[in-house]
Amino acid sequence: MKLEQFNELFRRVYFPSLSQVDESGEVDVRRQVVRILDSLAYCEFDFDGRMVYMCKPSFVLLPVFGLPKAVLVGARSPALIQKLKAVVKNRQNKAILKRFYYSNHNEAIPATMCIEAMDIETIEKIAKDIKISFESKLPAAWALANISASLKNIKESLNFENRAEPNWKRRIFSKGRLSFSKFENANQGCFLAEYKDPVSQQLHHWLWKDGATAMVGRDWGRYLFLAEEDVNILLYDKKYQKLAVPLTVPLPCILARAVALCTGAAPLSAMTYSKKIAAIPPEHSVQVYSGITDVIAKLVASKLCQKLNYTHFEIDKGGVLYA
Repeated sequence: MKLEQFNELFRRVYFPSLSQVDESGEVDVRRQVVRILDSLAYCEFDFDGRMVYMCKPSFVLLPVFGLPKAVLVGARSPALIQKLKAVVKNRQNKAILKRFYYSNHNEAIPATMCIEAMDIETIEKIAKDIKISFESKLPAAWALANISASLKNIKESLNFENRAEPNWKRRIFSKGRLSFSKFENANQGCFLAEYKDPVSQQLHHWLWKDGATAMVGRDWGRYLFLAEEDVNILLYDKKYQKLAVPLTVPLPCILARAVALCTGAAPLSAMTYSKKIAAIPPEHSVQVYSGITDVIAKLVASKLCQKLNYTHFEIDKGGVLYA
């Protein structure tokens, strides 16, 4: 469907009363849900083509130790779910179906449906019975993390030119606040600027360096700038295999999907406490991914030219992250 259709449907389903939600709040919530749906491989969002595509239903293998586990991604109809339950029930001595709900009580995020089986062959037979695909050779998280572009690739593809700044509304990305701000001053050496086209309202991002500039994607642009400034913003708890990423500096889509498909569950939203943690400012929103092995965390960080901040952190009942 067209992106505009998706936005309208989202508005009708998610916001029963628009009078209680301002436009900027609606956009922020929708953007967060879109990223989660994309990272969990339910949908593909083509923002250049202004289209939304539903992924085909399939099982993806999780990178876990012990008994093999696979999660359901892509389109899911009530009929498919009922058939899946029946097929698993017929093999209850070899497999179980688990359902996990998004802990932030967000109705827009489907429940995670995970199969744990005695062996890979059992999952293959279940997939065949309900007529969906299953890649059993390699966990999707590994495949995605490996095929993703790296910051080095992105940097090499940039074409820096001497150009005049457009006379459009501008915001500068702040390494201190980790967000775009109209009050931030441009650094003479390197800065990332966001410009809004007054006609189409589309956002364009230019990375400036020593007076020259190159157009970049928003997600990669932020990490390019942070790498230039040697700012490291990824928190990793090795003991509990959790990765915390600032909500204002989300992972590029392929890497976000790689870490999300370590468990198949949506990341937990939290807020850092009143003190700065590494380069993350106080009281800053973060997303926490679970089940991230040290090897995958290092691979993702290396793709982004980030150094992992190894630390133990916990989230209290109020959603506050302490490190």
